Amino acid sequence: MELTKMLKMVGLTEDEFIGGFTTSKKGYYYTVLNRKDQNGKRKPLWISTGLPAVEENEAEAESMCLSARIQYSIDLKNGVADKMPGHEEPDEGNSVQDDSDANHSANPLFADLLKEWLAFRHPDNIVVGEDFNFDKTIKLNTWAGYAENIERNLYPTFQAHGCTVREITPDLLKGHYAYRLKSGKKKSTVVKDYTIINQTLNYAVSKKLISVNPNSAITLHKIEKYNAAILNSEQMLHYLDFIRGDVIEIPILLGGFYGMRRSECLGAREFQFDFNFKFYRSSHTVTKAVIGKQKIYIPSDKPKTDLSNRTYPLIPYIEERVKEKIRENKELRELCGNSYSKEWLGYICVHPLGEIIDPGYITNRHANLLKKAGLPHVRFHDLRHSCVGLLLAKGVPMERIRDWVGHSDIRTTINLYGHLEYQSKIETAEVMQECLPLKLAGTANR
Repeated sequence: MELTKMLKMVGLTEDEFIGGFTTSKKGYYYTVLNRKDQNGKRKPLWISTGLPAVEENEAEAESMCLSARIQYSIDLKNGVADKMPGHEEPDEGNSVQDDSDANHSANPLFADLLKEWLAFRHPDNIVVGEDFNFDKTIKLNTWAGYAENIERNLYPTFQAHGCTVREITPDLLKGHYAYRLKSGKKKSTVVKDYTIINQTLNYAVSKKLISVNPNSAITLHKIEKYNAAILNSEQMLHYLDFIRGDVIEIPILLGGFYGMRRSECLGAREFQFDFNFKFYRSSHTVTKAVIGKQKIYIPSDKPKTDLSNRTYPLIPYIEERVKEKIRENKELRELCGNSYSKEWLGYICVHPLGEIIDPGYITNRHANLLKKAGLPHVRFHDLRHSCVGLLLAKGVPMERIRDWVGHSDIRTTINLYGHLEYQSKIETAEVMQECLPLKLAGTANR
Protein backbone atom coordinates (compact mmCIF):
# COMPACT_ATOMS: atom_id res chain seq x y z
CA MET A 1 0.00 0.00 0.00
CA GLU A 2 1.27 3.47 -0.83
CA LEU A 3 2.40 5.50 2.16
CA THR A 4 0.13 8.43 1.26
CA LYS A 5 -2.95 6.16 1.28
CA MET A 6 -1.83 4.53 4.52
CA LEU A 7 -1.43 7.90 6.26
CA LYS A 8 -4.83 9.01 5.00
CA MET A 9 -6.44 5.88 6.47
CA VAL A 10 -5.03 6.64 9.93
CA GLY A 11 -5.82 10.36 9.75
CA LEU A 12 -2.27 11.70 9.36
CA THR A 13 -0.79 14.19 6.94
CA GLU A 14 2.76 13.89 5.63
CA ASP A 15 3.75 16.90 7.78
CA GLU A 16 2.46 15.08 10.89
CA PHE A 17 4.35 11.88 10.04
CA ILE A 18 7.45 11.74 12.22
CA GLY A 19 10.82 10.84 10.72
CA GLY A 20 12.65 7.68 11.68
CA PHE A 21 14.99 4.97 10.51
CA THR A 22 16.25 1.47 11.28
CA THR A 23 19.77 0.85 12.52
CA SER A 24 21.69 -1.85 14.38
CA LYS A 25 23.18 -1.67 17.89
CA LYS A 26 24.92 -4.44 19.79
CA GLY A 27 23.72 -7.05 17.30
CA TYR A 28 20.03 -6.02 17.24
CA TYR A 29 17.86 -3.84 15.04
CA TYR A 30 16.48 -0.64 16.55
CA THR A 31 13.98 1.93 15.35
CA VAL A 32 15.16 5.50 15.93
CA LEU A 33 12.43 8.15 15.92
CA ASN A 34 13.19 11.79 15.23
CA ARG A 35 11.55 13.04 18.42
CA LYS A 36 11.77 16.63 19.67
CA ASP A 37 11.31 17.85 23.22
CA GLN A 38 9.04 20.67 24.38
CA ASN A 39 11.69 23.23 23.45
CA GLY A 40 11.91 21.94 19.90
CA LYS A 41 15.32 20.38 20.42
CA ARG A 42 15.93 17.04 18.75
CA LYS A 43 15.95 14.09 21.14
CA PRO A 44 16.18 10.76 19.28
CA LEU A 45 13.96 8.03 20.69
CA TRP A 46 15.25 4.47 20.36
CA ILE A 47 12.90 1.48 20.26
CA SER A 48 14.22 -2.07 20.29
CA THR A 49 12.69 -4.42 17.73
CA GLY A 50 14.09 -7.45 19.51
CA LEU A 51 15.29 -8.76 16.15
CA PRO A 52 18.89 -9.87 15.64
CA ALA A 53 20.62 -7.65 13.07
CA VAL A 54 20.84 -10.22 10.28
CA GLU A 55 19.79 -9.88 6.67
CA GLU A 56 16.73 -12.12 6.91
CA ASN A 57 15.26 -9.82 9.60
CA GLU A 58 15.88 -6.60 7.67
CA ALA A 59 12.46 -6.41 5.98
CA GLU A 60 10.60 -7.13 9.23
CA ALA A 61 12.67 -4.50 11.04
CA GLU A 62 11.78 -1.93 8.38
CA SER A 63 8.11 -2.85 8.72
CA MET A 64 8.30 -2.46 12.51
CA CYS A 65 9.98 0.92 12.04
CA LEU A 66 7.15 2.10 9.80
CA SER A 67 4.54 0.90 12.31
CA ALA A 68 6.37 2.64 15.17
CA ARG A 69 6.54 5.90 13.22
CA ILE A 70 2.82 5.78 12.45
CA GLN A 71 1.85 4.89 16.03
CA TYR A 72 4.09 7.56 17.55
CA SER A 73 2.78 10.15 15.07
CA ILE A 74 -0.80 9.32 16.05
CA ASP A 75 0.04 9.49 19.77
CA LEU A 76 1.92 12.73 19.25
CA LYS A 77 -1.11 14.19 17.51
CA ASN A 78 -3.32 13.07 20.42
CA GLY A 79 -0.90 14.41 23.03
CA VAL A 80 0.04 11.05 24.58
CA ALA A 81 3.33 10.28 22.79
CA ASP A 82 5.57 10.66 25.85
CA LYS A 83 3.44 8.14 27.74
CA MET A 84 4.09 5.31 25.30
CA PRO A 85 5.64 2.26 26.99
CA GLY A 86 8.66 0.32 25.84
CA HIS A 87 10.68 3.20 24.48
CA GLU A 88 14.40 3.07 25.17
CA GLU A 89 17.08 5.71 25.07
CA PRO A 90 20.52 4.37 24.05
CA ASP A 91 22.94 3.98 26.91
CA GLU A 92 25.93 6.23 27.42
CA GLY A 93 28.25 3.76 25.69
CA ASN A 94 26.80 4.16 22.21
CA SER A 95 27.78 6.80 19.70
CA VAL A 96 24.48 8.72 19.56
CA GLN A 97 24.67 12.13 21.20
CA ASP A 98 22.13 13.75 23.49
CA ASP A 99 19.83 16.53 22.32
CA SER A 100 22.15 19.40 23.14
CA ASP A 101 25.03 17.83 21.21
CA ALA A 102 22.82 16.70 18.33
CA ASN A 103 21.79 20.26 17.69
CA HIS A 104 25.35 21.52 17.98
CA SER A 105 27.18 22.48 14.80
CA ALA A 106 29.63 19.65 15.52
CA ASN A 107 26.92 17.11 14.74
CA PRO A 108 24.44 18.51 12.20
CA LEU A 109 21.64 16.62 10.54
CA PHE A 110 23.05 14.68 7.62
CA ALA A 111 20.38 16.17 5.35
CA ASP A 112 21.67 19.66 6.18
CA LEU A 113 25.28 18.59 5.64
CA LEU A 114 24.36 17.39 2.14
CA LYS A 115 23.30 20.93 1.24
CA GLU A 116 26.37 22.40 2.93
CA TRP A 117 28.63 20.09 0.93
CA LEU A 118 26.76 20.97 -2.28
CA ALA A 119 27.39 24.69 -1.74
CA PHE A 120 31.03 23.98 -0.91
CA ARG A 121 31.46 21.84 -4.05
CA HIS A 122 30.13 24.50 -6.45
CA PRO A 123 32.71 25.06 -9.22
CA ASP A 124 33.04 28.74 -8.25
CA ASN A 125 33.98 27.84 -4.67
CA ILE A 126 36.76 25.31 -5.28
CA VAL A 127 40.36 26.45 -5.38
CA VAL A 128 42.34 23.70 -7.10
CA GLY A 129 45.20 22.47 -4.96
CA GLU A 130 43.95 24.17 -1.81
CA ASP A 131 40.44 22.99 -0.98
CA PHE A 132 40.07 19.46 0.41
CA ASN A 133 42.68 18.00 -1.94
CA PHE A 134 40.58 18.57 -5.05
CA ASP A 135 42.85 18.45 -8.09
CA LYS A 136 40.23 19.86 -10.43
CA THR A 137 36.87 21.59 -10.43
CA ILE A 138 33.81 19.79 -11.69
CA LYS A 139 31.77 21.10 -14.58
CA LEU A 140 28.66 23.11 -13.81
CA ASN A 141 26.36 20.56 -15.44
CA THR A 142 27.88 17.84 -13.23
CA TRP A 143 27.29 20.00 -10.15
CA ALA A 144 23.72 20.64 -11.33
CA GLY A 145 23.21 16.86 -11.47
CA TYR A 146 24.38 16.61 -7.86
CA ALA A 147 22.02 19.43 -6.90
CA GLU A 148 19.01 17.79 -8.55
CA ASN A 149 19.71 14.44 -6.88
CA ILE A 150 20.05 16.05 -3.46
CA GLU A 151 16.93 18.18 -3.87
CA ARG A 152 14.65 15.45 -5.21
CA ASN A 153 16.03 12.37 -3.51
CA LEU A 154 18.72 12.49 -0.85
CA TYR A 155 17.67 15.56 1.15
CA PRO A 156 13.98 14.50 1.55
CA THR A 157 15.06 10.93 2.37
CA PHE A 158 17.54 11.80 5.10
CA GLN A 159 15.41 14.64 6.40
CA ALA A 160 12.65 12.08 6.97
CA HIS A 161 15.18 9.83 8.71
CA GLY A 162 16.16 12.74 10.91
CA CYS A 163 19.62 11.27 11.52
CA THR A 164 22.67 13.32 12.36
CA VAL A 165 26.06 12.86 10.75
CA ARG A 166 27.26 10.71 13.65
CA GLU A 167 24.18 8.51 13.39
CA ILE A 168 25.00 7.52 9.81
CA THR A 169 26.04 3.85 9.91
CA PRO A 170 26.99 1.33 7.23
CA ASP A 171 23.75 -0.54 7.93
CA LEU A 172 21.67 2.60 7.42
CA LEU A 173 23.40 3.36 4.13
CA LYS A 174 23.08 -0.26 2.97
CA GLY A 175 19.37 0.00 3.70
CA HIS A 176 19.11 3.15 1.56
CA TYR A 177 20.93 1.59 -1.40
CA ALA A 178 18.94 -1.66 -1.09
CA TYR A 179 15.65 0.25 -0.98
CA ARG A 180 16.55 2.21 -4.10
CA LEU A 181 17.40 -0.99 -5.96
CA LYS A 182 14.21 -2.74 -4.77
CA SER A 183 12.25 0.31 -5.95
CA GLY A 184 13.43 -0.40 -9.49
CA LYS A 185 16.32 2.06 -9.73
CA LYS A 186 19.25 1.04 -11.90
CA LYS A 187 22.61 0.34 -10.31
CA SER A 188 24.05 3.30 -12.20
CA THR A 189 21.48 5.53 -10.47
CA VAL A 190 22.33 4.13 -7.05
CA VAL A 191 26.03 4.70 -7.80
CA LYS A 192 25.23 8.42 -8.15
CA ASP A 193 23.71 8.34 -4.65
CA TYR A 194 26.80 6.53 -3.41
CA THR A 195 29.13 9.13 -4.93
CA ILE A 196 27.36 12.10 -3.34
CA ILE A 197 27.01 10.42 0.05
CA ASN A 198 30.64 9.33 -0.02
CA GLN A 199 31.94 12.79 -0.87
CA THR A 200 29.71 14.39 1.75
CA LEU A 201 30.99 12.03 4.44
CA ASN A 202 34.58 12.64 3.32
CA TYR A 203 33.80 16.32 3.74
CA ALA A 204 32.53 15.53 7.26
CA VAL A 205 35.84 13.77 7.99
CA SER A 206 37.78 16.79 6.73
CA LYS A 207 35.78 19.00 9.12
CA LYS A 208 36.45 16.51 11.94
CA LEU A 209 32.73 15.91 12.47
CA ILE A 210 33.46 12.18 12.28
CA SER A 211 36.71 10.22 12.27
CA VAL A 212 35.80 7.51 9.76
CA ASN A 213 33.61 7.57 6.65
CA PRO A 214 30.97 4.82 7.23
CA ASN A 215 30.32 4.64 3.50
CA SER A 216 33.85 3.32 2.97
CA ALA A 217 32.74 0.03 4.56
CA ILE A 218 30.31 -0.55 1.67
CA THR A 219 31.35 -2.09 -1.64
CA LEU A 220 28.86 -1.69 -4.44
CA HIS A 221 28.35 -4.56 -6.81
CA LYS A 222 29.80 -4.10 -10.27
CA ILE A 223 27.50 -2.11 -12.51
CA GLU A 224 25.99 -4.15 -15.29
CA LYS A 225 27.66 -3.43 -18.60
CA TYR A 226 25.41 -1.62 -21.04
CA ASN A 227 25.01 -3.59 -24.26
CA ALA A 228 24.48 -0.89 -26.83
CA ALA A 229 22.06 -1.44 -29.67
CA ILE A 230 23.58 -0.49 -33.01
CA LEU A 231 22.46 0.11 -36.56
CA ASN A 232 24.09 -1.88 -39.34
CA SER A 233 25.33 -0.26 -42.56
CA GLU A 234 22.05 -0.82 -44.41
CA GLN A 235 20.02 0.68 -41.57
CA MET A 236 22.40 3.62 -41.23
CA LEU A 237 22.15 4.40 -44.95
CA HIS A 238 18.36 4.33 -44.77
CA TYR A 239 18.32 6.53 -41.66
CA LEU A 240 20.75 9.14 -43.01
CA ASP A 241 18.71 9.42 -46.19
CA PHE A 242 15.46 9.64 -44.20
CA ILE A 243 16.62 12.54 -41.98
CA ARG A 244 18.01 14.66 -44.82
CA GLY A 245 17.03 18.29 -44.20
CA ASP A 246 15.79 17.70 -40.63
CA VAL A 247 16.70 20.17 -37.91
CA ILE A 248 18.87 17.53 -36.19
CA GLU A 249 20.41 16.16 -39.39
CA ILE A 250 23.89 17.55 -38.65
CA PRO A 251 24.12 16.06 -35.11
CA ILE A 252 23.05 12.68 -36.51
CA LEU A 253 25.62 12.87 -39.31
CA LEU A 254 28.43 13.83 -36.93
CA GLY A 255 27.42 11.09 -34.51
CA GLY A 256 27.08 8.45 -37.21
CA PHE A 257 30.18 9.24 -39.30
CA TYR A 258 32.59 10.50 -36.67
CA GLY A 259 31.23 8.83 -33.53
CA MET A 260 30.92 12.19 -31.81
CA ARG A 261 29.18 12.70 -28.48
CA ARG A 262 26.00 14.76 -28.35
CA SER A 263 27.70 17.71 -26.60
CA GLU A 264 30.43 17.69 -29.27
CA CYS A 265 27.83 17.73 -32.05
CA LEU A 266 26.11 20.72 -30.48
CA GLY A 267 29.43 22.52 -30.18
CA ALA A 268 30.12 22.41 -33.93
CA ARG A 269 30.79 25.92 -35.28
CA GLU A 270 31.28 27.16 -38.81
CA PHE A 271 34.95 28.10 -38.49
CA GLN A 272 35.83 24.57 -37.30
CA PHE A 273 35.17 23.33 -40.84
CA ASP A 274 38.01 24.05 -43.26
CA PHE A 275 36.51 23.57 -46.71
CA ASN A 276 39.78 24.48 -48.45
CA PHE A 277 41.97 21.87 -46.76
CA LYS A 278 39.06 19.46 -46.19
CA PHE A 279 39.18 18.86 -42.44
CA TYR A 280 36.97 19.39 -39.40
CA ARG A 281 38.33 20.21 -35.96
CA SER A 282 36.26 18.96 -33.00
CA SER A 283 37.28 21.16 -30.08
CA HIS A 284 34.14 22.63 -28.51
CA THR A 285 31.11 21.36 -26.59
CA VAL A 286 27.73 22.65 -25.44
CA THR A 287 26.09 21.04 -22.42
CA LYS A 288 22.97 21.84 -20.41
CA ALA A 289 22.53 22.33 -16.68
CA VAL A 290 19.21 22.78 -14.87
CA ILE A 291 19.60 24.93 -11.76
CA GLY A 292 16.51 25.96 -9.86
CA LYS A 293 14.30 24.81 -12.75
CA GLN A 294 16.18 27.18 -15.08
CA LYS A 295 17.95 25.78 -18.15
CA ILE A 296 21.50 26.97 -18.67
CA TYR A 297 23.49 26.12 -21.80
CA ILE A 298 27.23 25.92 -21.20
CA PRO A 299 29.69 26.31 -24.10
CA SER A 300 33.18 25.02 -23.36
CA ASP A 301 36.54 24.60 -25.03
CA LYS A 302 37.45 21.92 -22.47
CA PRO A 303 36.27 18.57 -23.86
CA LYS A 304 35.73 15.37 -21.90
CA THR A 305 39.30 14.14 -22.46
CA ASP A 306 42.45 15.59 -24.01
CA LEU A 307 42.05 13.29 -27.01
CA SER A 308 38.49 14.57 -27.51
CA ASN A 309 40.22 17.49 -29.25
CA ARG A 310 40.63 15.76 -32.58
CA THR A 311 40.81 16.55 -36.29
CA TYR A 312 38.81 14.64 -38.90
CA PRO A 313 39.15 14.45 -42.69
CA LEU A 314 36.09 16.13 -44.13
CA ILE A 315 33.96 13.39 -45.70
CA PRO A 316 32.42 14.73 -48.96
CA TYR A 317 28.82 14.02 -47.94
CA ILE A 318 29.36 15.74 -44.57
CA GLU A 319 30.89 18.71 -46.37
CA GLU A 320 27.89 19.01 -48.68
CA ARG A 321 25.31 18.83 -45.88
CA VAL A 322 27.21 21.21 -43.55
CA LYS A 323 27.56 23.78 -46.33
CA GLU A 324 23.84 23.50 -46.99
CA LYS A 325 23.06 24.01 -43.28
CA ILE A 326 25.34 27.06 -43.11
CA ARG A 327 23.56 28.57 -46.15
CA GLU A 328 20.19 27.84 -44.56
CA ASN A 329 21.18 29.48 -41.27
CA LYS A 330 22.43 32.57 -43.10
CA GLU A 331 19.20 32.90 -45.09
CA LEU A 332 17.09 32.56 -41.94
CA ARG A 333 19.26 35.12 -40.14
CA GLU A 334 18.69 37.66 -42.93
CA LEU A 335 14.99 36.82 -43.17
CA CYS A 336 14.24 37.03 -39.43
CA GLY A 337 16.28 40.15 -38.72
CA ASN A 338 16.11 41.19 -35.06
CA SER A 339 13.99 38.14 -34.22
CA TYR A 340 17.00 35.91 -34.87
CA SER A 341 19.01 35.02 -31.75
CA LYS A 342 22.49 36.56 -31.73
CA GLU A 343 23.75 34.48 -28.79
CA TRP A 344 24.64 31.43 -30.88
CA LEU A 345 25.89 33.04 -34.08
CA GLY A 346 28.30 30.75 -35.87
CA TYR A 347 26.94 27.59 -34.28
CA ILE A 348 25.60 25.13 -36.82
CA CYS A 349 23.12 23.09 -34.76
CA VAL A 350 20.51 25.78 -34.13
CA HIS A 351 16.76 26.16 -34.56
CA PRO A 352 15.33 28.34 -37.39
CA LEU A 353 15.38 31.39 -35.07
CA GLY A 354 19.01 30.83 -34.12
CA GLU A 355 18.56 29.31 -30.67
CA ILE A 356 20.80 26.39 -29.76
CA ILE A 357 19.08 23.02 -30.02
CA ASP A 358 18.33 21.55 -26.59
CA PRO A 359 20.19 18.24 -25.95
CA GLY A 360 16.97 16.64 -24.73
CA TYR A 361 15.21 17.71 -27.93
CA ILE A 362 17.86 15.91 -29.98
CA THR A 363 17.34 12.74 -27.94
CA ASN A 364 13.54 12.80 -28.26
CA ARG A 365 13.43 13.77 -31.93
CA HIS A 366 16.01 11.12 -32.77
CA ALA A 367 13.77 8.48 -31.17
CA ASN A 368 10.73 9.74 -33.12
CA LEU A 369 12.62 9.83 -36.42
CA LEU A 370 13.82 6.25 -35.97
CA LYS A 371 10.24 5.15 -35.37
CA LYS A 372 8.97 6.99 -38.46
CA ALA A 373 11.78 5.47 -40.51
CA GLY A 374 10.75 1.98 -39.39
CA LEU A 375 14.06 1.36 -37.66
CA PRO A 376 14.77 -0.21 -34.24
CA HIS A 377 15.27 2.15 -31.32
CA VAL A 378 18.84 3.07 -30.48
CA ARG A 379 19.93 5.92 -28.22
CA PHE A 380 21.55 8.94 -29.82
CA HIS A 381 24.81 7.91 -28.13
CA ASP A 382 24.42 4.53 -29.82
CA LEU A 383 25.17 6.22 -33.14
CA ARG A 384 28.69 6.47 -31.73
CA HIS A 385 28.62 2.74 -31.03
CA SER A 386 27.21 2.07 -34.50
CA CYS A 387 30.10 4.02 -36.01
CA VAL A 388 32.62 1.90 -34.11
CA GLY A 389 30.79 -1.30 -35.06
CA LEU A 390 31.04 -0.44 -38.77
CA LEU A 391 34.76 0.35 -38.46
CA LEU A 392 35.47 -2.90 -36.62
CA ALA A 393 33.55 -4.88 -39.22
CA LYS A 394 35.97 -3.53 -41.82
CA GLY A 395 38.98 -4.55 -39.75
CA VAL A 396 40.06 -1.09 -38.55
CA PRO A 397 42.52 -1.60 -35.65
CA MET A 398 41.54 -0.61 -32.11
CA GLU A 399 44.29 2.04 -31.93
CA ARG A 400 42.82 3.92 -34.90
CA ILE A 401 39.30 3.59 -33.52
CA ARG A 402 40.48 5.03 -30.19
CA ASP A 403 41.79 8.10 -32.00
CA TRP A 404 38.66 8.37 -34.14
CA VAL A 405 36.21 8.48 -31.21
CA GLY A 406 38.53 10.36 -28.83
CA HIS A 407 39.10 7.93 -25.98
CA SER A 408 41.91 8.88 -23.60
CA ASP A 409 42.96 5.25 -23.10
CA ILE A 410 42.78 2.30 -25.47
CA ARG A 411 41.60 0.15 -22.55
CA THR A 412 38.37 2.14 -22.64
CA THR A 413 37.96 1.33 -26.33
CA ILE A 414 38.65 -2.35 -25.75
CA ASN A 415 36.33 -2.58 -22.75
CA LEU A 416 33.49 -0.91 -24.63
CA TYR A 417 33.92 -2.41 -28.06
CA GLY A 418 36.05 -5.53 -27.72
CA HIS A 419 32.98 -7.73 -28.16
CA LEU A 420 32.36 -6.14 -31.57
CA GLU A 421 35.83 -6.94 -32.95
CA TYR A 422 34.55 -9.63 -35.29
CA GLN A 423 37.37 -9.72 -37.83
CA SER A 424 39.85 -11.15 -35.33
CA LYS A 425 37.29 -13.81 -34.37
CA ILE A 426 36.98 -14.83 -38.02
CA GLU A 427 40.75 -15.24 -38.21
CA THR A 428 40.71 -17.29 -34.99
CA ALA A 429 37.94 -19.50 -36.38
CA GLU A 430 40.02 -20.18 -39.49
CA VAL A 431 42.97 -21.23 -37.31
CA MET A 432 40.74 -23.60 -35.35
CA GLN A 433 39.42 -25.08 -38.59
CA GLU A 434 43.01 -25.75 -39.67
CA CYS A 435 43.77 -27.38 -36.30
CA LEU A 436 40.69 -29.61 -36.42
CA PRO A 437 39.94 -30.21 -40.13
CA LEU A 438 36.75 -32.26 -39.78
CA LYS A 439 34.89 -33.29 -42.92
CA LEU A 440 31.60 -31.58 -43.74
CA ALA A 441 28.35 -33.57 -43.62
CA GLY A 442 27.79 -35.45 -46.86
CA THR A 443 31.49 -35.74 -47.53
CA ALA A 444 32.95 -39.24 -47.25
CA ASN A 445 35.42 -39.71 -44.47
CA ARG A 446 38.46 -41.61 -45.72
